Parts: sequence; C-alpha cells; structure tokens
Amino acid sequence: MRGMDWISRLFLGVLLAVMASGAAMAREIPVETCIAQISEGETAGGIAAQQDRFDCRAEQNLKGSGDFAVLLRFVPVQPALDDPLVLRTNSVWQDAEYIRFRYADGHEQSLDFTSRTASRYITMGAIMEFPVPRHGAPLSSILIETQGSANLRGVVLGTSIIPRTEANLTKLWLVALYTGFAGLALALIVYNFSLWAAMRHRFQLYYCSMIAALAAYTFTSSGSLMLFATWIDNNDRLRLNYILLAISGITALRFIRNFFGAEVCGPRLTIAIRWSGYAALASALAFAALAPWQAHLLDRLYFIGMTAMLIMVFPLLYNAWRVRNRYLGLFLLAWSAPIIISVMRAAHGFNLIPQMFLLDNGNLVALSIEALLSSLLITARLRELGEERDHALQGEQTALHLANTDSLTGLLNRRSFLDFAIGSRSRQRLMLIDIDHFKLVNDRIGHEAGDQVLVAVANAIEACRPPRSLAVRLGGEEFALLMPRSLAEQCLPENLLEAVRCQIMPQGVKVTVSIGFSDGQVASEKDWKRLYRLADAALYRAKADGRDRACKATDFSVAA
Repeated sequence: MRGMDWISRLFLGVLLAVMASGAAMAREIPVETCIAQISEGETAGGIAAQQDRFDCRAEQNLKGSGDFAVLLRFVPVQPALDDPLVLRTNSVWQDAEYIRFRYADGHEQSLDFTSRTASRYITMGAIMEFPVPRHGAPLSSILIETQGSANLRGVVLGTSIIPRTEANLTKLWLVALYTGFAGLALALIVYNFSLWAAMRHRFQLYYCSMIAALAAYTFTSSGSLMLFATWIDNNDRLRLNYILLAISGITALRFIRNFFGAEVCGPRLTIAIRWSGYAALASALAFAALAPWQAHLLDRLYFIGMTAMLIMVFPLLYNAWRVRNRYLGLFLLAWSAPIIISVMRAAHGFNLIPQMFLLDNGNLVALSIEALLSSLLITARLRELGEERDHALQGEQTALHLANTDSLTGLLNRRSFLDFAIGSRSRQRLMLIDIDHFKLVNDRIGHEAGDQVLVAVANAIEACRPPRSLAVRLGGEEFALLMPRSLAEQCLPENLLEAVRCQIMPQGVKVTVSIGFSDGQVASEKDWKRLYRLADAALYRAKADGRDRACKATDFSVAA
C-alpha cells in the first residue's frame, strides 16, 4: 500500500507539473527565434543591423557547429513591477553566451556566462533561467550571441519569456516531481537489492543497476548536479548524460534478457545484445572524450548505437510471444511507457521530432508506470521461480530419501546409517536385532509374505525408537537401533521384544527377534567397529541362549 501511495503521489506530481507548465504557457509571450552564423571577425551586434542575415524558418541544427547570433522577436512587452519577466531556454552544448536585452527606447542591458559558470543560471529541469532587467521602456527584443555551439539539435531551444511567478510555480512542481522520483528510485533499489541478497536471481541485480543508472542520469540531466556542485562545467554535465543514458539502456536490456531467461534469449541474440551494448557504451565514451571535435558525427554514432540496442528489445518480445511466455502481457503493460519514451528519444536524437516536456521528464513518467507494474511482474516471476525451486527441492529431498533408505522397510540403509552415526562423541546404545529362524519363516509362508514380515518388524522398531535415534536395516533379516544412552530407558530391549511379539504377521505366523546391545562411543570408525563387535557378540549369545531374548555385551563376550 505504501508503494501504491508513492506511485499515486508521483503521478499527481507529473499531472500538476504538466498543469503548471500549461498555465505558464498560457501567459507566455510568443517568441520568434531567428539565427545567423557569425563568421570570423564579425560580432552579434554588427549582424543585428542586417536583418536579412537572420533565418527564422530553417532547422537550426542544419547550420552546423560554430558561433551564432540569435535574435528573439516578440511584441514589445512591459513587465509588471511586482512580477518581472524571465527568459528561459534549454541547456545546450556551448562554450559561452552573451545576452542583450533591448528596449523600445534603444537602451540595452546584458549578462553573460560560460559553460564553467552556467550553474549561476541553471534551474531544475536543466533550464537556463535569466532575469530580464527592469527598465522604464518596454522590452522589444533580445539578442543572444553563442560561442562554440555544438548545435546538435539547435542553437537555442525551448525559448520562452514568462512572468517570474509562473517560472517559480513550474520550478516548485519540478522540485517536488524530482524529489518524489528520487524517493521512488531509492525505495526500488533497496527493495530489489534486498530480494537479490536473499534469492540471488540475477535479473534482480540488473534491475537495481538499471534504477541506479536511471537515477544518476536523471540527477545529471535535470541539472540537479550543478545545483549541488556549482563548480562543474555544464558541457561536462552533458558528457555524463551520454554515458549514464547508455549504461541505463545496457542494464535495462540485461534485465529484460535475464528476466525472460534462456528460453526467450538464445545464444545468437545474447551475443547481439552484448555487442549492441558495447557499441552504445563505446560511442558514449567517444563523445564524452572527444566532443566538441566532430560533435555531430559522434552524436549520430551515439544514437545509432542506442537505437541498435533499443531494437534488441523487439526480437526478445517476439521470442517471448513465440514461446507463449506467461509474463509477456504484464511486461508489455509495465514497459510500454519506457519503450515509447526510448523510441521518442531516438527520434529526437535523429532530429525527427522537436524538444518537448515529455522528453525532458520522460524518465519520471516512464519509471512511475514501470515501477507500479514491474513490482507485480517481478513478484509473479519470483513466485514462479520459488515454485520451481520448491519442486526441485522436493525432488532432491525425494531422491535423497530414496538414496538413504531401504526401499522395502523405509528404514535407513547401511551406508546412510554409518554416515549419520559415526562422529557422535556422546555415549550411545547400539541394539542389533535379528529375526529368529527367518529362513524357516520364509520357506513356510513364501518370499512375498516374508517381505511383509520384514516390514512388520521394521514398523515395530520404528514405533518403539525414541527421538534422535537411528533405525536401520543392515541387510537380510538384521536390523539395528542406535540411540543416545541418555534415552535408552525410553526403549528398553524388553519393550522391543514385546512390540515384535504383538505385531500382526502375515498368515498368523509367530515371529520373534533376538537382541544384542552394547553401550559406547561412535566418534570414529574404530569406535563403531568396536561397538558393533560387542553388540554382535551379545546377539550371538542371545541366540545361543534360546532366542526371543536380549543380552547385554561385555568385554568377555567379545573375547569369547
């Protein structure tokens, strides 16, 4: 119920964040973004006077990397005195940015930052937020100069001008959303790691690794890292994003493969999954190490590797459908959202779809849905594995029982009896029990009825023996009973003799036994042999004295 409460709160947070974002957009000032590439020796201010240099329609990323002048056009606006405006843009790869706020009376105010000092302006959601300076005249336009822009998806993305109160409301909900996500991720890691420590199923460990990698990626991609470590370069944060997202994909794919097992993921698919993971991680490391050199090429290779890894999910799902895996339906319910978000991320990486709120915060939505349903999925899978383990354990116990017992009487056999008996340092009593004239009984009533006699005697021994004792059929008509000497009063030889006499025998035949017993240790095989010789000598004497009786061994018996 607590887990369900967490999920409900997280969904509510997502909904409220979207509503807050929608409310902010309702008061957002429509902005037209136009860009112009800055050649060597030019400045953004010089280009600003050449309006025909600015392109407002073409895709920004088609212009490649470099330095750019970005002109934000909008209807002049006079901010309220008690609610100033803020300029918000998405964080992108660039070395530096200079922003000029231009007013209707020709006045300009500016601010600037570098990737090293970007933490001054970055907020939750990796949004760069710049306060619009107060001035008596309306704000008429904004001129931005970017230096060293990688322009992978655009020079300036997600541009908006909104009142500060609306920006604060959006930030508040995003903080609540990411905090809830952090709590959910921590709970999932602790819960599933505890299960792994107890049950040791590999897919549980990969699930923990996946959640940890996603949590780390969210920590960096949301900008939270720079709120805590203000000294970090923003471009280095973006490098980490590439690596952590690749690791998240690798661990997610490993979890899926291990969850469904070998019947779904054959050797060839396993190799393909392994190498697609290597390719994705290698491309992420290459981007992190080499960018901004050949940033466009490295970024494209990265998304090719990530897409190849994503494609591996579909043959896994097909194989699961082909073998009629019982968990496929629940898996699709749980993982549809993460898979859809991953497909959208891949499409965005190839510049097929624009930046949007869902892409920026898709991990939160996807993990919320996945966590709710994957908990049921993992529980169901663990239940099946538990049943398989119980069946295997039952089969193992059955096999062990068959290996350790006499198939006719159900008592221990000689080998297992010795394994259990030898090693005890406490004083023991050994009774050797032999059926009197068993050959004659066998000849009289037949071998099948003779077997019934053996079973009846075994039942009498079993009924008489105390706890912590061992009853064994040594072979033929000879039995033994080994018990702690302290429990010997609970099963006196006379009692056992009487129990056999009273046992109902086949065809009404009368059966008696002779007993020889001795006390001693069985700490070693030597002790056992000595104790056995004493009891066997006592048994021989009981038979010699007329049978249907018990004799206690003495050292004199052995000598005799």
